[in-house]
Amino acid sequence: MKQALIGAALLALLTPLLAQAEQFQASGGIFNGDDYGTSYAGAGGFTPLSNQALGQVVDGGNYAFDAFGFYNAGTDALDQSRQVELLSGNVYRFFDTFTNNGGSRVTTTLNFFGNLGSDGNELVSVNSAGLIVSCTDDGAGSCTGQPVLALVSGNNGLGQAAITPDRYNVRYTVSLDPGQSLSLLNFAFLASDLNGPTAEDQALAAATGAQLLNAPRLEGLSAQQVAGIANYTVSPVPEPASGLLALAGLGLLGLARRRPR
Repeated sequence: MKQALIGAALLALLTPLLAQAEQFQASGGIFNGDDYGTSYAGAGGFTPLSNQALGQVVDGGNYAFDAFGFYNAGTDALDQSRQVELLSGNVYRFFDTFTNNGGSRVTTTLNFFGNLGSDGNELVSVNSAGLIVSCTDDGAGSCTGQPVLALVSGNNGLGQAAITPDRYNVRYTVSLDPGQSLSLLNFAFLASDLNGPTAEDQALAAATGAQLLNAPRLEGLSAQQVAGIANYTVSPVPEPASGLLALAGLGLLGLARRRPR
């Protein structure tokens, strides 16, 4: 009985790993105006059209996207800089900072846009606050062709996300005083078995999307960048000095516990 329980526990731990080992690998596909790579960082400027060819994802693998992840409205009066990366595990991260460099308060609705690769046949399995999971419908209620997508737009209600045939939009209504900045963070996760998407891939996309919603991946972002994120409630990233002090404190606590009475 004990061995059976141990075996069941090991299987439960290994199943997600085995499922991920069968996953296809996203190919980058981040278009920066010149070529395709796995990351982009740069300034967008005042013109809305200027960022469309900067830091959008084209394909991403298995035709997941046509052109995904740029702001196509609301940016006229703001300066924009963006950082787009393919993180490990088929996770695309879109980090955009908007600054009001004008002389008066700006209230605008920024629209984060994605042209999906499904060409209109959306099968949505999750549509909740901040998270949409979708795939291409085979006509019989199952996923086919392109990967299953987990699209994450924030956990504090600022982003209003919607998915329509072949389109993904997230609207953020923001107000910025002169000199003020804020940042918006979006994620897209791709799940697909090497032989095509399965029901397990839908479950994997839902689970990974929920993880990104509750604990967004912030690796590589500075404490200042994290502090400026407006569409997530996140724990602040500790400064290196405070992190060292915390480790030192834990070490002293361990020594105190080891001292004989």
